[in-house]
Amino acid sequence: MPLSKCPPPSRAEGSLLAPKRRPEDDAPAPSVPSAKRSKPAASSTTAPGATTNVLDNIPIGRVDSYKILDKIGAGAFGDVWKARHRSTGQKVAIKSVRAGGKAALLREAALLTACAGNPGVVELHEVVRGGGGTEMDDKLYLVMEYAGPSLHSVVGARRHAGRPLVEDEARRVMRWLLRGVRMMHERGVVHCDLKPGNVLVGKEDGRGRGRAVKICDLGLASSATVPPPDTSGPVQGTLWYMAPEQLTGDTECSAPVDLWSLGCVMAELVAGKPIFQGSDVFEQLGEIVHLLGIPDEVSLMSLGVSPSTPSHLRDAVPEERLSPAGFDVLRGLLEFDPRDRLTSAAALQMPWFTGKDDDDAPSPA
Repeated sequence: MPLSKCPPPSRAEGSLLAPKRRPEDDAPAPSVPSAKRSKPAASSTTAPGATTNVLDNIPIGRVDSYKILDKIGAGAFGDVWKARHRSTGQKVAIKSVRAGGKAALLREAALLTACAGNPGVVELHEVVRGGGGTEMDDKLYLVMEYAGPSLHSVVGARRHAGRPLVEDEARRVMRWLLRGVRMMHERGVVHCDLKPGNVLVGKEDGRGRGRAVKICDLGLASSATVPPPDTSGPVQGTLWYMAPEQLTGDTECSAPVDLWSLGCVMAELVAGKPIFQGSDVFEQLGEIVHLLGIPDEVSLMSLGVSPSTPSHLRDAVPEERLSPAGFDVLRGLLEFDPRDRLTSAAALQMPWFTGKDDDDAPSPA
């Protein structure tokens, strides 16, 4: 596949050094309903009043408190502006949500509020209302910390400059992402659309520990306490980063989905390009099976496939790019069966992470 090939847009728009872990071994996150089901699945853990209570704590201000500097993103789902607070001078990102309107924006605000205090997720400052008669008309907008460029753009720039990320840099990014996801799952939030484009590489943290790496765009996220949006149709996400269970029709978005996506991100960091680049669901499944093999009959029962085939993952991620300890993490994240997939907590306890202190490691830039 050519390196310049871009990921398709979001739709809707066993380890050798550690035992395999099942999600219930650490159980930080409950099974939650899919973010894109028409109706919330019946569950005793769903709290109908939770969304209102969370939203009651979200400040709502005026967009004219900010000076708009540049439009830094535009897409089918909304736009993002870089802005500066007129009184404090603080730089922020202001986001509109086109699909789903006010309800979708307030839902994402509630999910960001649920993640408050997580250093691996962008911080929500407030919700603001636009002023009529301007480009930012009388609608609601999210005001978030301005965290920097996307990981997708950083990796792309490094690749085109002939300086792909080295293993220490990839490990540092993955440590940030796994810690961020672990805290999200502990609070019952599953992102459901993790990819380099939804990860921001921030500025130096001021403590000599390099750049922060933050997860953003919780528009497709799922939570036990924030009801799903009123939409219907297939599970939504970004094809190249979707877990096999999503591709085979599972409409539930639970914690293992995020871990698969992080495996895809990790492979992309060290290989320099996405390792699964299917053009549709069936081709994507074919690429996964071709690269990972078919581990046993149980893993692919839903596809009606039983013959055993070997894995070629090491060919895509050679040892000169990723050490055996790192490869154990990657293989654990890319387990076809979600019950065998590493949890974020288990991954962080593997030798690739525990044997290294990344505070002094280089940051991707």
